[in-house]
Amino acid sequence: MNQTDSQAAIKNKIIEQVTVLGQGVMGVDIALTFAIAGYEVTAVDLFETQLEKAEKRAEANCMQMVAGGLLDKVQAQSALQRINRSMDWDAAITKADFIMEVIPEDMEKKTALFTRCDKLCAPEVIIASNTSSMSITRISEQMKYPERAITAHWTIPGHLSPLVELVSGVQTAKVTEEKAMKLFQKMRKHPVICKDTPGFIHNILQGALIGAAMGLMDAEIATAEEIDNVVKNGFGLRLPNVGPIQFMDMVGLDSIVNVGEYLAEALDEPGYRSHKRIRDKVQKGDLGIKTGKGFFEYQNADSDKFWEKINDGIIRTLKANKPNLILPSKT
Repeated sequence: MNQTDSQAAIKNKIIEQVTVLGQGVMGVDIALTFAIAGYEVTAVDLFETQLEKAEKRAEANCMQMVAGGLLDKVQAQSALQRINRSMDWDAAITKADFIMEVIPEDMEKKTALFTRCDKLCAPEVIIASNTSSMSITRISEQMKYPERAITAHWTIPGHLSPLVELVSGVQTAKVTEEKAMKLFQKMRKHPVICKDTPGFIHNILQGALIGAAMGLMDAEIATAEEIDNVVKNGFGLRLPNVGPIQFMDMVGLDSIVNVGEYLAEALDEPGYRSHKRIRDKVQKGDLGIKTGKGFFEYQNADSDKFWEKINDGIIRTLKANKPNLILPSKT
């Protein structure tokens, strides 16, 4: 099959049978998510004991989702019945309509597994890696049909977290990316296209936060417990409703620059100055929502409405997770 025929076949491929290679923490969650979405799943691992653990974990996750109102008992039971566990890798690969690789982060092993899949399954079957940082270009470099290789990086916990980072390699076909995008959207995930760069988006951001936390501990400014408390009870409450970029627009980019200048001077650390991209926007007068434009554009935007939406989200989180903060009525 030539590349043109292969891409046409990828586009028209009907996905019913999903094979998940590897049943560690993420593999279990990913297999369960496909099963909840209605796909027949073959979950594969090297060890029987790991498959037994995977079965118990999937059942526990389902029961927790039932208790939380995300599934009913019938849906949970049906999903669990759609998962078949096996140690026969070749058979599972051969019958797959879509393959999710979820083995440990080892470039040599991932490359070997993708090459193995490439030989065993039909050319129109997309082979996706859950790698959190490795290049799909390198992983797929020995494949005959690298146009069907893509990264689909899920985040922990995979059965609950909506994010899936989609990363195309140099030879990944556009149709593969589009097919994967539609698949995950159908599963009610939130796929985001990323460039094939180490760490993608999620782990670069997460790594920056971890680096800052370690710096605070090294400087003996805060303990591990204090840092986690600040994140969980501070900006962490906002993040489900507004990301860090739009938050700056809402606060005002001029204010962000002023705070950065103060910190740089007070701590004698130029690195605290706001990024040049922020300073340039302030220079142009694009201060955020109050001027109608910052990193985003706002037409007739009402900042009070934005804050009201964010506050509603925080209130829902507080009511669900911190009932002790809800004051009793006076009698």
